[in-house]
Amino acid sequence: MAPALKPGFADPPADAARCFRILLDAMSRPGLVQKIATDLPAAGRLNPASVMTALTLCDHESPVWLDDTAGDEAIDYIRFHCGAPITRDTSQAAFAFFAGWPDQSVLTGFSIGSPDYPDASATLVIQVDGMSNSEDGVALAGPGIESVHRLAVTGLPDEFWTWLQASDRTFPLGIDIILAGPDCLAALPRTVRVMEAAGCM
Repeated sequence: MAPALKPGFADPPADAARCFRILLDAMSRPGLVQKIATDLPAAGRLNPASVMTALTLCDHESPVWLDDTAGDEAIDYIRFHCGAPITRDTSQAAFAFFAGWPDQSVLTGFSIGSPDYPDASATLVIQVDGMSNSEDGVALAGPGIESVHRLAVTGLPDEFWTWLQASDRTFPLGIDIILAGPDCLAALPRTVRVMEAAGCM
C-alpha cells in the first residue's frame, strides 16, 4: 500500500495569500532573510520552506523540474497539491527544486527568458542548511537594497557565488533564485549583483 499523501495548506486561499506576501517581500528585498513559521510537512527531501514555495507559486501552467535526490514523494506531492506537470527538460521548467547544491552543468540548461518574453524564465529553489544577515556574509547590491545586504549561507559552496556573479542575468533576462532554509528563505532575483567581499568569495 502506498503511503498516505502529506497535507497541503489547511486554508488554501488564506495560506497562499500569506505565503505569497512573504515571497513577494523576499523578492523585493533581495538577500534579506525572511523567517517563516509553518505547519507544512517535508515532502520527500523537500523541506517545509520549499514545500511552501511550491504550494504558493506552482500550478497547472508551470512545469516543475526536481533534482534526482528530491524523491518520488516530492513528485507526487507537487502533482497532487499543485496540479503542476513534472518535466525532465530543464529548458521547459518554470520552477526547479534542488534538495541540495546542483551541478553547475545542470544550471546552464534553465531558461533565462527572451527579449519578447522575459517572464518565460525559470525560478530555482535551492535548499540550504541555514542563513543569516551577518557581517561575514557575501555582499549583495541592486534594486531593493539601499546600500549593501550581507547574506551568510551554510550549505552552499563558494562556487555558487562565483557562478552567480558570472552568470548571464542581464535584466530583464535571467533566472530568479530562492534559497530555502529549514525555517527561513531569501531571494536572489535576477537584478541582484554579487559584490566581492573578503572571506566570502
